[in-house]
Amino acid sequence: MAKDTCEESRGLSVFWLKKHDYFCGWKSGGIRWISGFGNESSIGFTVDIQEPFRHIRFNYTRTGWDGEKEKMDYRIELTTTPCYFGSKRYWFVCPLSVSGIPCNRRVGILYLAGKWFGCRKCYDLAYDSQQFSRGGSLGALFKYMTLTERLGKKEDMMRVKYWRGRPTKRYARFLQKARILDGYGERALMEAEVMKRCGMGRKTV
Repeated sequence: MAKDTCEESRGLSVFWLKKHDYFCGWKSGGIRWISGFGNESSIGFTVDIQEPFRHIRFNYTRTGWDGEKEKMDYRIELTTTPCYFGSKRYWFVCPLSVSGIPCNRRVGILYLAGKWFGCRKCYDLAYDSQQFSRGGSLGALFKYMTLTERLGKKEDMMRVKYWRGRPTKRYARFLQKARILDGYGERALMEAEVMKRCGMGRKTV
């Protein structure tokens, strides 16, 4: 089964905060997301970078699987690292714990993939590009299409394919790779069809 991905999850980045001038001392605001199904969700937050307690404070209403609503109001620490020319870069400090061990990882993006905001490592999120590289129908089909495209370009670059009515050694090797790839493609399509019939697929937030 494929993992949930960062691209599907609701995320907030320090780069977005910087772009919208939240690192100016004290500022409140919010952000909203629209899912692929058109569902809308939003949160409110306050950013305070005044010493010594730099933090972002979240407040939003969470709806559980049972339909019960819960008011969320908590802080997440902000930290900085120096940049060239005297500036500094802000980071979130992940507040989650895994198996009782605090994360405290310095990250640029937090994801609301559960009850609290946390980093992608704690929520075990993958990137879309990683999903394509994994096994399964997505990975197989993506790899098949990529290899097919590369092989097609390689064939176009061949100036001489036959000599005295017979394939050149280079073109013969190409034809052998093409036959192997055709078999790989058939297996990929069969696997995709099986997963489709079993109702397997990725979740969408």
